[in-house]
Amino acid sequence: MKWTDVKEIVDEVKPVLKATSDAVCLLDRYGNILYENPLYEIMLKRGNAEIVADAKDIYVDGKKAGRVVVYHDISEVNRLKRELERLNQKLRKVEARYTFKDIIGTDAAMQEAVNTAKTAAMTPATIMLRGESGTGKEIFANAIHNTSPRRNEKFVKINCSSIPDELLESELFGYREGAFTGAQRGGKKGLFQEADKGSLFLDEIGDVSPRMQVKILRALQEREIMPVGSTEEIPIDVRIICATNKPLEEMIEEGTFREDLYYRLNVFPIRIPPLRDRKEDIEELSMYLLNQYNDYYGRKVTSIDAGAIALLKKEKWPGNVRELQNVLSRALINLSEEEQRLSEEDIRSAINGEEMRPKRGMSCEIASDTVPENLGEAMAKMERACIRRAIEKNGGDKNKAAAQLGIPLRTLYYKCRKLDI
Repeated sequence: MKWTDVKEIVDEVKPVLKATSDAVCLLDRYGNILYENPLYEIMLKRGNAEIVADAKDIYVDGKKAGRVVVYHDISEVNRLKRELERLNQKLRKVEARYTFKDIIGTDAAMQEAVNTAKTAAMTPATIMLRGESGTGKEIFANAIHNTSPRRNEKFVKINCSSIPDELLESELFGYREGAFTGAQRGGKKGLFQEADKGSLFLDEIGDVSPRMQVKILRALQEREIMPVGSTEEIPIDVRIICATNKPLEEMIEEGTFREDLYYRLNVFPIRIPPLRDRKEDIEELSMYLLNQYNDYYGRKVTSIDAGAIALLKKEKWPGNVRELQNVLSRALINLSEEEQRLSEEDIRSAINGEEMRPKRGMSCEIASDTVPENLGEAMAKMERACIRRAIEKNGGDKNKAAAQLGIPLRTLYYKCRKLDI
């Protein structure tokens, strides 16, 4: 059929356009609307619609006679994209758990470190955190990332001392498929690449071998990496935060740490004071930790006796805050569920690692055992005793024991197998 006018086309295709799932509008060559299908009229009434249009000209006898416009409502697509991005941002933020609110203390040296870190966080400068083991360098690194312009990107961390030198290169820089025996199919991204646009925390940087120091230095200088087994450079945009408790200056003199890498990393140094130099923060810090641990250990402690605080302040704390955490954990494990304060005796027992003393509501098994140094072992011992007590109290009925413990029956059976009960 040969059409002589666009209006004839409209008459012919109306039934098709009414049935289509797209919003369609037909215009004449002057832009006047000739026809709108029902879906187009519905779309116009949506106040929150986000519409895009595809248009094509209609020609009759080689001359432009009109135009057909197909409209698409992409509101739902955009909503899903925004939701996905919001969830991605939330996931990225989860990786950096701490903020500066989690750094407790009013000591002048600590406040100076915090203020310096806040200033440094807003710059792209490489930051070096210096301090003894257990002072909170990782918390500082988290807080710096969460305050920085990169806070919505990834925070990736690695303890350089925990990975053998031969594996550290592939962890940091990744590798191509077939780079070595056992390499996974398709290769693997390195942590530098994973942290692109975000922050990479290199903990215990002082333990890196001279060979790896050269490779890290090159990555920082060139802002690009070369995966193992590859011949192509990959550009990276990573903010480096590093930490060490080693005397790097002495290591430079001994020749075990590269001077050029030191100056590349030491752009913005921040020193975190040890706990023994800020003992006035111990009370506030202890209460903060107890509030965190109450739920974990199933306790309700709301106060610490003045005598207990005095004992804590007398300690030298060579393990710093990490050691204080362990002492408070041991003290809490030794409490019954009803007790609401830590006494001087509780703290003394925890510091000295003495046998756990009997408390009301606790089984003899826990009271007679020495608290293990390992927190996981201590938790397992406590869990085993609580489960046995509940089962005995309910005459061996595990349904009732599970209800008393506040856990599903399936979980109770699993824990019984795991703990050999």
